[in-house]
Amino acid sequence: MKTDAQKIQDLKTVVIYSSLGVGTATGLFFLVRHFYKKSQTNRSEKHSLEEGDPAAYAKQLKMAFDNDNYMGWGTNEEAVTKVFEELPTRKMYERVQKEYFRMYNKSLNADLEEELSSDEYNNLIRLLNAKK
Repeated sequence: MKTDAQKIQDLKTVVIYSSLGVGTATGLFFLVRHFYKKSQTNRSEKHSLEEGDPAAYAKQLKMAFDNDNYMGWGTNEEAVTKVFEELPTRKMYERVQKEYFRMYNKSLNADLEEELSSDEYNNLIRLLNAKK
């Protein structure tokens, strides 16, 4: 029969190994998740060079937000509008949203609202709603 001290020691051992197991499993989960997301981003980046691909539109929009104009500030609204004019359908826009999130881990709609004035944003929505 085990003494109380041995039972406490056994319980401590179980708790320590259980904690190590949970920590290791959590670490592995996040490591696998990181590499999966990285591979998805790389796939999207490769497709962003193909004209008409949702990843290409997503990249063009991000560049319009980031590269700004010749003075170095503000979003290139003309480039954003051009991308929306080139989108063939609303379904394609949904695919662009998914690719944008996959590539930049940000919401395209949130970035549009942040980068554009309300009038510019509303004009883009009108352009999008005019498509099939």
